[in-house]
Amino acid sequence: MGNHPANKQETLTSWAILALLSAIGAGIFLAQFRDNPVNRSIPIPKAAQSQSLTAMISVPDTLIPMTASEQFDPASLSDKIDGKAELYLSAGFRQLQCQRFSEKGNPASWLEVFVFEMQTPSGAFSVFSTQRRDGAQPLDFAPLSYLTANAVYLSHGAYYLEIIAASPSEKLSEAMRAILGNFIKAHPVKKAASDESALFPKTGLIEGSMTLMAADVFGYDALNKVFTAKYKIDNVEMLAFLSRRSTPDEAQQLAAGYYRFLMNFGGKAADIKDAKMVEIMDNYDVIFSKGNMLAGVHESPNKDAAQKLAAMLAEEIQK
Repeated sequence: MGNHPANKQETLTSWAILALLSAIGAGIFLAQFRDNPVNRSIPIPKAAQSQSLTAMISVPDTLIPMTASEQFDPASLSDKIDGKAELYLSAGFRQLQCQRFSEKGNPASWLEVFVFEMQTPSGAFSVFSTQRRDGAQPLDFAPLSYLTANAVYLSHGAYYLEIIAASPSEKLSEAMRAILGNFIKAHPVKKAASDESALFPKTGLIEGSMTLMAADVFGYDALNKVFTAKYKIDNVEMLAFLSRRSTPDEAQQLAAGYYRFLMNFGGKAADIKDAKMVEIMDNYDVIFSKGNMLAGVHESPNKDAAQKLAAMLAEEIQK
């Protein structure tokens, strides 16, 4: 009998707790329907606003759409390729359209087409070249293309294409080649009037090694838009680089800045005629400018080989 007041008090406390929990639950439920500025700031993929990808590509009749076409702009690109968006953005990304297709009657066999539109052809080549996969084999119908076990890649004008299959398949491989071939025919491009890649000497050039680095080249934040190519000279492997700048003065200033950058990181001066050489971490870098071209050799383990390649570069630039 003496415990009744305590039981009554405990009952009242329990009801109070239940009422509080109910209020919190109701608040959470209603909050889902309130406009929240934080929610508005989250980029939303523009899939609903995009035209169908099939307006840009021609798909073989062996494939059928598996998903709707999606479109992503610079603000929403990371929603699709989180972790790699900056690579595309630094190279002048404009938009991405993508869509999955499956074999007729076999939904487990599918591929996804990615069409990246860049601002310039050099931007498309940059993302194409810097992401070249190991073991890639060139395709015979397009110079800037290659295939792997389950994918094909293409740089064509201001477009960069990736077509990736869920798993290796001869049928899908044929379909992927067909899509690329149709895209090239439907989107003719003019050759660039001035292209640094044509200035690399042919002697010693390692085939398929040319790349275009968009930003923070060799760790120097002022160095961007640099073509590189691997060479083997006198059994020595090293990297040559070229970058067309707006003016000769800009090329000179950038060469001087990169030289100071290497020296500040422990480099030792080893100047040569008409250029600067830096010995750093048991390698040699050569830096020079001619007209509006910045050029040089990067990370050569042999001083003489570095000088030889630098002289070959200078000769090609002067032609």
